[in-house]
This record gives sequence, structure tokens and C-alpha cells, in this order.
Amino acid sequence: MSLETLISISKTYGSNPEFVIAGGGNTSWKNDEYMFVKGSGTELATIEEEGFVKVNLQKLDTIWSRTYSEDSDKREEEVLVDLMASRYPSESEKRPSVETLLHALLPFRFVVHTHPSLVNGISCSRNGAETISKLFKDTAIWVPITNPGYTLAKVVKEEIERHMADGNDFPQLIFLQNHGVFVSANSTEEIDHIYNNMFKLIKSEVLNFPDTLNIPVAEENVTLAEKAIGAALGEEFPVSAFANKDILTMSASNEAFAPLELAMTPDHIVYYGFKPVYADSLESLENDISVYIREYEVTPRLAVVKGIGAFAFDRSLALAERAKKLFLDDVKVAVYTESFGRFQFMPQDQIDFIRNWEVEKYRFSLSK
Repeated sequence: MSLETLISISKTYGSNPEFVIAGGGNTSWKNDEYMFVKGSGTELATIEEEGFVKVNLQKLDTIWSRTYSEDSDKREEEVLVDLMASRYPSESEKRPSVETLLHALLPFRFVVHTHPSLVNGISCSRNGAETISKLFKDTAIWVPITNPGYTLAKVVKEEIERHMADGNDFPQLIFLQNHGVFVSANSTEEIDHIYNNMFKLIKSEVLNFPDTLNIPVAEENVTLAEKAIGAALGEEFPVSAFANKDILTMSASNEAFAPLELAMTPDHIVYYGFKPVYADSLESLENDISVYIREYEVTPRLAVVKGIGAFAFDRSLALAERAKKLFLDDVKVAVYTESFGRFQFMPQDQIDFIRNWEVEKYRFSLSK
């Protein structure tokens, strides 16, 4: 019955783009012996029983007593072996979410981790920690950005221990810098209550809300962009063109485009790239894409043209549309950050880590 409840709440949050887009976010339910946690590469919006992985909590707990390599890559490989060993035999073909260890830390039946643009307007802002402290006081903790996986779980564990050493209750709200929020409770009704209150509190502090009304891109401009993109890439890619008031405002100049120059969150990196192409005109777009490829040695998946709009492109229209959704989310986050001290990108070392992290490459490969 609890697994059915977990499936239901996962679909509820996963199908709402205010909380989750594409394969982002994860959920779990546990008792005293085992936990069902979302499998890596699975989308919450459509998840069924087979999308969850059953893991042994006692085996997971032994990870904390192990000594791992000091080398970050080697350490993650070693932890992954132990994480996979925590699966029940029937789950041998599945891969648990990389955040499984963090889920297991939380002593509540249900955990719902999401990446709302409204929340990330704070988590990706310069005043994020101060804002969370002001709004949620001792009911939440703020976790500075760090490498995901085992390292993140260890940092969260330390922050929780520090929080409780000050005489506070176990936090049901955990805000991660440049990432999102973990909400945990013993019922789905309480999960909903916490999220509703969270959104109400944050919205009361927002000075300027995103303008999400679609503005069509002129057909002749779409045609010119498609030709420029195809010429730069050496082949034709499906292109999704779009615009709104915020995109046009931020595309007005290099200075105005500053909030969109780099990635705000890991999902943005995974699904549309660590940074978009910016072009002053459609005439310069082909060259700007070519320069991007030479400089970064990767094919971009999104370009923004001054005063015209954005163009998402990939090997399929579905992938291009997904890149579009994540970029629109990035634009919303950028607008929300204006209320909390302005934007703050992921640090370059974190961007590089996500770009090269085997776990994210695996997650992206499953979602194609």
C-alpha cells in the first residue's frame, strides 16, 4: 500500500513542471528495514513500481563506517559498488538514485526531492542562505554547494548533526545551494502541507514574477536560424524556436544576458548544456556556434539571438523540446533571483564535475 502511495505522490509532483522537469527530482518510502527509492534515469511523471529500487537500509548504513579513497573519482566508484550491493537480489538490473544515501539519512517514511524554479530562485541567489534562515528559521537547513553523491550525503549528515546539536528538531526541509529542496514527513498529506507553506512563504518575498507568455518567433527568422545551425553543425537538426518577454529582455545585450551565461543547476547542464550560445544577430549565429564548438569542444544544444528569441536543437525533436523546457526553467530561476540578491551560478569546478560525472551521463543516456 505504501509503495502505491509513493507512486501516486511521485506522479503528482513529477507531472507538475513547477516542481520537476524531465528526469529531475527523486522520491522514496521506507520502513525500518528497507526503502523504495527512485531508480536513476527514471522520470517521476510516469513512474510505476518497476521504476523504484528496493534497498536494504542496514547495508546502506554500513557505508558510513567504511573508509574510501581520497581521490574523488575513485571514491565515487567505491561508494557506487557499496550502493549497488545494498539492493535486494530482485533489483539486480536496476540502479538506485545517486541520492539514495541521502534519502536513507532522513528518519521519515516519505521523502520528496524536487527542483522548483521558485525554490531555485533562492538557492541560486547570492542571498540564498540568509533568505532560507529568515523564512524557515530552525525548521530547515541550508547546504552549501558540494559534489553530489556520497560527498553531498556526508555534508548533509554533518549539517543535520550541527543543527540538532543546537537543540533543534530533525529538519524536514533541506535546501541545497544551486540544486533544490528535500522535504520529508511520515505522510503524503504532511509532504503536501510543507510544500504549500513553503511556496506561500517564498512567493510573499518575490518582487518580480517571470513572464511565461509565449511570443511566437517569426517564421522567416526560424528558417534563417535552422540554416545557420545546420551549416555550423554540418547536418540538419530539429529546431524548436521560442521566446517570451523575459528571454527578449535578457537577450538585448551581453550585459543583459549575464544571468543566462552559465548553468544554475545540474539539471540545466544535463538537459540543455552548461551554457547556451549567444548571438548578436541571425547573420552571426553560424559563426558563433562554430566558435563555441572550437572553444568548448562540445556541440551546443541551445542558442539565443539578440531581440529574436531562443532556438533549442538536438538529434531529435523530443530532445530539443526537453532542452527548451529546461532553458525556460533557467529563465524563470534567473528572474526569481532578482528578489534575493541576484543570480549566482554553480562554481566552475562544480559545472566541470557534472559535465564529466559518469552518473549524469548514465542518467542522460537512459532518457534519450
